[in-house]
Amino acid sequence: MAETTAGPLTAELGEFAAGLTFDAIPADLVTHMKRCVLDTVGCGVYGASLEWSRILRSTLLEVDGTGVGRLLGAEGLLSAPHSALVNGSAIHAFEIDDLHPRSIVHPGSVVLPAALAAADVRGGVTGRELVTALVAGYEVSARVGNSVGAAHLRQGYHPTATHGTIGAAVAAASILGLDADRTVHAMGIAGTQAAGLMAAQYSSMVKRFHAGRAAQSGVYGALLAANGYTGIDNLFEAEYGGYGPTMSPEYDDTELTRGLGETWESRLVGFKPYSTNGSCHPTIDALLAMREEHGLRPEMVGEIRIEASTATKAHVGWEYTPGSVTTAQMNLGYIAAAVLTDGDAFVRQFSPERIVDPELVSFAHRVHVAIAPDIDAEGDGGRHHTRIAVHLRDGRVLTDDRAFARGSSRRPMTEDELRAKFDKLTQDLVGAERSAALMSTIDDLDEAPSLDSLWSGMGGSALV
Repeated sequence: MAETTAGPLTAELGEFAAGLTFDAIPADLVTHMKRCVLDTVGCGVYGASLEWSRILRSTLLEVDGTGVGRLLGAEGLLSAPHSALVNGSAIHAFEIDDLHPRSIVHPGSVVLPAALAAADVRGGVTGRELVTALVAGYEVSARVGNSVGAAHLRQGYHPTATHGTIGAAVAAASILGLDADRTVHAMGIAGTQAAGLMAAQYSSMVKRFHAGRAAQSGVYGALLAANGYTGIDNLFEAEYGGYGPTMSPEYDDTELTRGLGETWESRLVGFKPYSTNGSCHPTIDALLAMREEHGLRPEMVGEIRIEASTATKAHVGWEYTPGSVTTAQMNLGYIAAAVLTDGDAFVRQFSPERIVDPELVSFAHRVHVAIAPDIDAEGDGGRHHTRIAVHLRDGRVLTDDRAFARGSSRRPMTEDELRAKFDKLTQDLVGAERSAALMSTIDDLDEAPSLDSLWSGMGGSALV
C-alpha cells in the first residue's frame, strides 16, 4: 500500500485513534465506558429477541453460516462483517441505546459490534484493548457528527447510520492494531459507505438495520485497510465529495479535532430511560412530573401544545398514523398518549397491539408541535429544548420548560437506575442469575484477560 498523503484533519484523527492507549484514558472515562458497555449489551440482548432482529439473523445465517463472528443473544457464527451487522441492528432494535446528544449518534450500536467483530477475527483481545477501541470510536463518531450538526438530520440523514461508519472503522482498526496510515484508509473506506435515510422512521423495520449496516461498513473498512486497500485519505478535506460538504449545508471542520485527546466527547454520552427517540424525552419527563404532581390523566386533557426546534418538529412532531413499532417510538403524539395513560414509555407501551389502540391514536391527534424560533436560535445545543402547555378541559393550563432530559449528561441516570434498566431488559431472557453475572463481568471488563467471559454471558448459550 502506498503511503498515505492524508489531509491534516483526517490524519490527526487517524493518529489519535491508532495511538490511543488505555493508560491515556482518564479513570472516570474508563468507568463511564464500562457503563456504556453495560447499557449497550442490555439493549442488544433484548433487541436480539425481537422479530426484526430474528428475520435479519436467520436470513444471514442461511447464506453465511460460517465464520468467527459471535452473536448477541443467539447461537451461530457469521463472518465478521455480518456479525457486526446483526449485532448492531439488535442493539438499535428498540430505540433504547445510548446517545451522544449533539452529534445525534447512538455510538454503542455501531462501535461495540464493530470492535467485537474485529476481536473475533484477531483473537486474544483483552478487556483493556476493547475499552481503548471503544473510546476511540466513540470520540471520532461524536466529533464527525458535531462537525455537520443537526443540519445533517434536518436534511434527512440518520446520523448513527452515517457518522457511525467512521466510528466503527476506528474501533475495528484499533482492535486490529492498524497504524495511523491504515486507520486513515479504514475511515476513508467506511466514510464512502455512509448512508441511512430518516424516512425509515415512519413505517418500517429498516431503521434498526441502519446501525448494524454502519458497524458492518466499519469492519469492512478496517479489514480491507489491513490488507492494503486504500480509501479516501482526505475524507474531511475534499471540497468536492468530501464528508462535510456532501453531508450537510452547515459544516465546521474545527469540531473534528478541537481538544482531541483532552476534551472527551465520550463523557457526554447519556442513557435512555425510555424506548423512544431522544427528542421526545423532555416531553416525557414533563408529562410524568405533571402526572405525579397534578394527577394528570388523558381524560382531563383537551389538547397539548409543544414548542420545539425545527429538528425536533421534523423528527418526531408529525401527525401520528399507526404503522410499525418504529412509527410509534418516533412520534411525540403517540408517546404523550402512552405516557399519560401508563405512566411509562418503555417496552410494553410499544407492542403491536398498543400502537393501534383507538384511544391512544385519538389522543395523539390532540398533540400539536410547533417550531419555536428562539429555541432554534440556541443552535444544536438546544435541539432537545422543549416547552409544553397542557390545556385541561376545566380551563387550566399546565406548563413546563425543559432543556435537558433525564438520562442525558446534564441529568444522568444513577448507577442504580442504569442497572435496573439492564435487569429489565435481560432477566426475562437470560435469568436473574446470569444477568447478574454478566453485569459483574462488565464491571470488571478492564481487568479481563480475554473477552470469553463477556461472550459467555451475552451470547446464545446464555439464553434460557
